[in-house]
Amino acid sequence: MQDEIIYDISNLECQYIPGTTVLRIPNLQIPKGKLVFVLGVSGIGKSTFIETLGLMNRTIHVTPETSIKFNNGNEVEEIKSIWDRDNKALSKFRNDHFSFIFQNTNLMPNFSAGENMCISMLIEGKKLSDVKQKVLEVMDKLNLEPELYDRKIQELSGGQRQRLAFVRAIIAGFNVLFGDEPTGNLDRDTGHKLMRTLKQNLSDFNRTGIIVSHDTDLALSFADIILLLSKTGEGEDIHGTFDDQYYLVREQTKWFRKNGEKIDNPLELISEILTK
Repeated sequence: MQDEIIYDISNLECQYIPGTTVLRIPNLQIPKGKLVFVLGVSGIGKSTFIETLGLMNRTIHVTPETSIKFNNGNEVEEIKSIWDRDNKALSKFRNDHFSFIFQNTNLMPNFSAGENMCISMLIEGKKLSDVKQKVLEVMDKLNLEPELYDRKIQELSGGQRQRLAFVRAIIAGFNVLFGDEPTGNLDRDTGHKLMRTLKQNLSDFNRTGIIVSHDTDLALSFADIILLLSKTGEGEDIHGTFDDQYYLVREQTKWFRKNGEKIDNPLELISEILTK
């Protein structure tokens, strides 16, 4: 059975400054319920990609041909049109469908660790007692001691803060979780533990994860799909792009291109793109 598509993208061009293209995506479909890693050299447009899909930044250069269809589970909506809504409606759309985790944790220093982790679900109207129980369960999976729940943010290490931000993101209701280098401050074992927890969450609730990373080992260990962004253009017009030949799909322990061609050495292919 064909996978349900959560993002169907055509003729996407991303710009921060009018006339200066950062990223072009001619055509791309992302299936629902998968963990997708986006890899590419620095400055290629990886963060721009998730900022655009997650409505974090208005980067879309709108043309009649541009389309970013988002399947929220009930209906298919056009992302480029959602920016026309007022700020309240825009924020509600993001809160209803997306969750975010970044290398910069954005934890609130005036709140305790527990309050930071619970805040998203409390905003949704959940009871504190129910939310706290969920938080403690995820904390246990990430080897975070229960007593950290009542600690001040300033008392925690960088790695502890990173894991707290992950807990906050994963317990919220979402269709898509976006991550920008979410394991950047963590050692390899902890980063892998975080990804195992995320994969289980996505599987349990048929959710989608889209992760920007420089960590090839992490991507090859946990991704269902790897999207490799590459450079195109000349001179001042160099920008990131995506081509279907760099759409890598895992089938059990093997990797394939989107057209079904087997990739004998995915690490070699990824390294080739990342060193161009």
